[in-house]
This record gives sequence, structure tokens and C-alpha cells, in this order.
Amino acid sequence: MEQFSALRLFISVVDTGSFSAAAELLGLSTSVVSRGIAALEAELGIRLLKRSTRRVALTEAGSLYLVRVRSLLTELEDTNRSLKQPNTPAGGRFRIAAPTALGLALLAPAVVDFMAAQPNVVIQLDLLDRTIDLHEEDYDMALRADESLDPTPHLRSLGQLEVGLFSSPAYLARHGRPRGPGDLATHRALYLATEQNWSLRGGFSERPKLQFCSNRLEALKILCLGGQGIALLPLFLVRSEIERNELVQLLDGFEPKPTSLVLATSPQRSQTSAARVFQLFLETRFRRLRL
Repeated sequence: MEQFSALRLFISVVDTGSFSAAAELLGLSTSVVSRGIAALEAELGIRLLKRSTRRVALTEAGSLYLVRVRSLLTELEDTNRSLKQPNTPAGGRFRIAAPTALGLALLAPAVVDFMAAQPNVVIQLDLLDRTIDLHEEDYDMALRADESLDPTPHLRSLGQLEVGLFSSPAYLARHGRPRGPGDLATHRALYLATEQNWSLRGGFSERPKLQFCSNRLEALKILCLGGQGIALLPLFLVRSEIERNELVQLLDGFEPKPTSLVLATSPQRSQTSAARVFQLFLETRFRRLRL
């Protein structure tokens, strides 16, 4: 078990950012932690950490090693726990990433309900508006919207996300209401930075005049509410504004096709029981829903 103790030292140093902080967390002396890491590096024949006077940082080899050993150690601890206490709720920890809009509107409320039933699970949720590479980054799973889903063992569709074109009543009073896709050419468009055009039902692909773009859906929603144009937005983000008549959905019958709410899991990490239970929880919560 000595090597597993060394792995715990390594992970603690990475998580706390220093040998002294890891030593304090584990109730050990700094010299014991330092010698343990040095012995691990000597056994592997590689440098895992770059030392400085203030903090330590992972080397490239250390980053790859961390992903594998964190998963391995978590799996071992989870297995030991389940053997000792087979009827207890799931335990352990996992890391999940999601875009900000999806994470706040859909995932965080789901986590609340999950943790109420599974109080022993520790979850780290990172809200990141970029593509997550599960091959390279230290995450167990990632939630995202995906228009072209090809299901695999590591890629599951949880449900369908309804999307539509929206504007405010004030904007429509000034600029008129489009009756068909061709009418969009004369309107002000609020784009997500990654959008190339608006793909609508019936095979229409429209690119109205750019008025504003952002990498955040929340920013498009604010501009849309402020009467600055038309935006393509997910229904879950604007449902309350529609109910209050603050936003109007346009082009009924031409609205874009729904997109899939997708959960991707790391192909390189062994799932802990906590991660597996959470994945099943999300599949049950969102299955066949149109959000």
C-alpha cells in the first residue's frame, strides 16, 4: 500500500498547490511529503512536478499521470468502501464541466436534487464556455449541446433542447414581425460567436445582418430583451420571459430543429460508483424531455 500512499501525497500536493499545504491537510510534516514525492518520481524515472518558492506546478508528464492515478485511486477507495458498507449510499467524488447556460439552468438544479439523495458524494462543477477535451483534461464527464450526435458508449443523449428565434415586443413594434425565413434579411441579428447561420426547418439557412455577437447565450438574451434584435436561443433559457410576454417566439413552423443534450464521459478514466449513479440520475431526469 506504500505506492498508494505516495499517490495520495501526489494528488494532495496538486490539489492544494504546495507541499506545506498538502502536509497540513494530511497531518504530516512537509519533509515527509517532499520525500514521498521524490521517491515516487525516482521510481517512475520522470519529473511530475515543477517546484518554485511559492507553488508547485505539473509537468506535462505529471498532467497525464494525474488523470490516470486520480481515477485509479478513486476507484480503489470506492471499491473498498462498497465492500465494507455494501448498503450505504454512493460515495466518492467526480468532476464535471458544462457550458454556463446549461450548467446554471439545468445541471446545477439537478445536482441539488442528486446531493439531497446522495449526501456522501463530492462534486466539482466547472462552468466553461469552450470545448472540453476529455482525452486531455482532468474531468470525468462533460455536459453539452450537440446537433449531430453519434451515440457511443462514452456519449449519451439525455434529452432534446428546443430552440427558437426570439425578439421583444418593442423590437417588433419598431421593425415589424417576420412572416417567413426570407423576411429575416431586413432584421438585426444577435449571434452566438460560433454561429455561422440560422438553420431553420424546411431546409432554410439564413444569415441576417450581424448587429451583435457574444460567446455567451445570456448576453444575447439581455440584448434581445432590450429590443436590439432577433436571437436564436434555447427555450429553457427564456421560458419565464415568454410567460411574462417579455419575449416573443417568431416563425412558428420554421423554428430550428431541437438539439441534443449530451453527456460525454472520459474514455480514459474508470467511472466511480458516484459518477455512475449520477449519470443514471441524469439519464432518468432528462430522458425524453423536450427542455
